[in-house]
Amino acid sequence: MTNLSSRHVRGAAHLLALASAALLAGCIDSAQPLLTDGQPLLGERLHLQFFALRNGAAHEPEQATFVWRDGRYVRMAGTDMGAFTLHAFEGDDLIVQSMRPGKSVEYAIARRLAEGTYLVVAVDETFADEAIRKNYCTTSPSIDCRVSTRDAVLAFALATAAKPLVSGGLAVILADD
Repeated sequence: MTNLSSRHVRGAAHLLALASAALLAGCIDSAQPLLTDGQPLLGERLHLQFFALRNGAAHEPEQATFVWRDGRYVRMAGTDMGAFTLHAFEGDDLIVQSMRPGKSVEYAIARRLAEGTYLVVAVDETFADEAIRKNYCTTSPSIDCRVSTRDAVLAFALATAAKPLVSGGLAVILADD
């Protein structure tokens, strides 16, 4: 059973909304968006409630509203989060690509648990085998795993999705009032 750190949990909750979480240790990032086929997979307007999951409970509730504009979801109200795109992946899983001005692009898996409810877990390089890390990661003292191709994102996303995803963040789509 995978036990992600509190830092991973907080970041994962924010990643669906492409949150303003700091660069996460052990998680992949890129200098620019590598996934260019984003679609409004959850509708043109999203009102989301986020929770960090840890110690068997939901914590740190936050809300934000997003609209689809210029090929990405852009925050219109609520918690200050960056823009994001969603990409169909395996089964009901989505890949979330988070983009914040002046920051690295980050990636997460959003696993559908029930209608309108997603477990969000950062794409983590430690879930991949050594050959994948060696082939795709560029590292430095301040970067755990910088990727530069779509294939790299997909390889690490597959490795993450193959693990039991039991920790992370929860994102719930709320009805628009």
